[in-house]
Amino acid sequence: MTRVSENSQTASLKFALNKAKTKMEDLQLKGSTLKKLTRPSDNPVSNVESMALTSSMNDNKQFVRNANYALMHLNVTERSLEELTNILVKAKEVAIAQSSDFYNSDVRKNISNEIIQLKNLALSIANKRIGQKFIFGGFSTLKQPFDGSGNYHGDKGHVNLEVSKDFFVPINVNGSEVFYSSESTPTDQDHPLREFPDLQSAPKNLPTIPEGEASRDLASINVSPDGFEKRENIFALLDNLVSGLENNDPKVIQDLLEKFDDATSRLITLRTKVGSVISSVETSMNTIEAENIDQAERRSTLVDADVAELFSDITKQQEVLKTTYKTTQGLINNTLLDFLK
Repeated sequence: MTRVSENSQTASLKFALNKAKTKMEDLQLKGSTLKKLTRPSDNPVSNVESMALTSSMNDNKQFVRNANYALMHLNVTERSLEELTNILVKAKEVAIAQSSDFYNSDVRKNISNEIIQLKNLALSIANKRIGQKFIFGGFSTLKQPFDGSGNYHGDKGHVNLEVSKDFFVPINVNGSEVFYSSESTPTDQDHPLREFPDLQSAPKNLPTIPEGEASRDLASINVSPDGFEKRENIFALLDNLVSGLENNDPKVIQDLLEKFDDATSRLITLRTKVGSVISSVETSMNTIEAENIDQAERRSTLVDADVAELFSDITKQQEVLKTTYKTTQGLINNTLLDFLK
């Protein structure tokens, strides 16, 4: 028969009591936080997974902020392109009406004031800002991209923003692609003086005119020395229309109709591209929101405690603790007189 000493019995009772208190403390901590995992040691595997889910959800929050900013920028850009399209449509309507011989010079001069106002409106759109940043300046967002004459001083950069994991979208279009036609648009014509080299050299006492500059119309810029490479300019088109109206020249006005069509078609193409980017950003936001719901549910399964089960465990543990106290009470309170009895 094994002999049980008083010290051994007391140590066993203390161990049982401390164990019951520790479990009760753990349940009370979970009840106060409503978390199943209060420390990594509770479940290392679930803790690692929950941390990964938390990190992913935090990343998604930033992606949503980026997407909201991108949508704001793209929506402003799309509205600006729509306003520019309306300006060109209005200018073309005026050009069609004034290209006939029905109107006299006085009427055309009065109408030219309306085109001047349309150009001023186009300039204000070209220099539109969101906060302190110009939307058509490319990377150069803090410097005014267009001067009063319609010359572009920005760059050809596209600002890309990450709206979901490894998915970047451009949130701007630069002023060069909006207000000018695509670069290097060569004509099929040869230089008119190529067969007469003597005529290409100007007399010494006359100022030299750069090759191609004399043949450049008012709605193009930067003629290359090797050929007629032109870029249509919205502001120059409007200036050319004003010039035709003020000079009562229906032929000049008629020649601008096709150029207005080309510029309008270019703006419509840009609006289509911007619209497709907006659609992509919205789809990305919907995907992120769905991911957040799934990840939140999974994280709740790993971390959050079942309230009903938790409080049931607390009630049971309270009864266990009371029973332990009652069991140990008689032995712990024994004195020497109790043993002498």
